[in-house]
Amino acid sequence: MKFYALYETAKSSGQYVLGSALIEADSTTAALAIAQASAPAGCRTGVWPFRQVSGTPDAVPPTADEAGKQYDVLVQAGGASDVFRPDGQVFASVAADAAGMCLSLERFFGYRLGLIPQNAQPAAEPTATPATTPATTETPAATSDAADQKTS
Repeated sequence: MKFYALYETAKSSGQYVLGSALIEADSTTAALAIAQASAPAGCRTGVWPFRQVSGTPDAVPPTADEAGKQYDVLVQAGGASDVFRPDGQVFASVAADAAGMCLSLERFFGYRLGLIPQNAQPAAEPTATPATTPATTETPAATSDAADQKTS
């Protein structure tokens, strides 16, 4: 199956834009794994199933890692220049991969549908590396003779 990544426009914005690279994968889960590898830090990732020819797609049975997965549906109702947004629908890969339902219902609704895993987590933020101080071989004395002499 073919997909394009959907990347959240900013942290927790709930709005997604299409990535530019075509992803070929055996399932929605596999496509998500590929898309998430280049996700912007702190943003969630979905996928838009793509079919170059018109007509109803063939039903694709879910792979073992796909079976039972549930997805929130993202819609691009305002046309190709609009962003994708959640619309409250949930699709599941039960008898067929959920991507096929998106492709079929796009023809019915007249706009694009994408998928994001339910409870999707944002991509990891880069971790800041703590500044290190150079190690010294000298150890300060607990007391110094000069300090002892001043107090006497």
